[in-house]
Amino acid sequence: LGGFAGPNLDDELYTRWLQYGVFQPIFRPHAQEEVPSEPVYRDAPTEALAKQAVLLRYRLLPYNYTLAFDNNQHGWPFMRPLFFAEPGNAKLYAAADSYMWGDAFLVSPVLKAGVTQQDIYFPAGSNWFDFYTGKAYRGGDSATVALTADHIPVFVKGGAFVPMALPMQNTDAYSTKRIELHYWHDATVSAGSGKLYDDDGKTPNAFEKGKYEELHFSSRYNSGNDGGKLVLTLASERGPKQAAMARNVELIVHQVDAKPKQVAVGGRAVPFSWNADSRTLAVTVSWKASAEQSVTIDMTD
Repeated sequence: LGGFAGPNLDDELYTRWLQYGVFQPIFRPHAQEEVPSEPVYRDAPTEALAKQAVLLRYRLLPYNYTLAFDNNQHGWPFMRPLFFAEPGNAKLYAAADSYMWGDAFLVSPVLKAGVTQQDIYFPAGSNWFDFYTGKAYRGGDSATVALTADHIPVFVKGGAFVPMALPMQNTDAYSTKRIELHYWHDATVSAGSGKLYDDDGKTPNAFEKGKYEELHFSSRYNSGNDGGKLVLTLASERGPKQAAMARNVELIVHQVDAKPKQVAVGGRAVPFSWNADSRTLAVTVSWKASAEQSVTIDMTD
């Protein structure tokens, strides 16, 4: 990342490379000997933006590790063309300005310095939400998106789950005992799904040896004139040599326009928080993966 050949001393493009690299299979600043590749050799603002990108890369480790598992088991690419999201649109066969990162993310790299906006097409089938601001875009439409220095355009598909880790300094500290599970609610999507593949990160061929766990997430939304109910379900599929793990899951639901009437975990009402500015709901779920767990969010008026 950061360019390989030539005197790449443009701090803006260097930052854009790293922001792009968050959503690539390999994240490693690299260059010829005469080109400083590490962020520490850049100015303070560039270093700060680089750190922000690195932290996000670590936070996405659960999602990215699952992409690696699916690539190993099924051959599915990490980076996918837009027609994977909208197979019936032949015009997308030649689209090369944006790509899918797994099923959940739409990424549009910034390739030139000084650019202030980009035109982006959003595949049909659901709404799309700005990963950083929450702004909604309708699937099947194009939009001109303003650019900011701190990130490239990244969007999440309505109905998608994105598991994220807590901040860490290195992968040795990675654990799924405490995770954030983000869900992007979309009233036009009645059902969604996602998963997280987990093993100890050290055992060779852990899947074949039965030392693994797959966490499966699903959503069901019953809409109505008075709001509706959203039910999120957490389930576990473990290998024969994998013990059940107790987890604390910080469930964060995006695009919740009004404070819910009630949130219930396993049928029991629990405390929750709702942020009116970001339109996000947060609730902590204590989950022993040996049993299925459900979270019901009552959005009725």
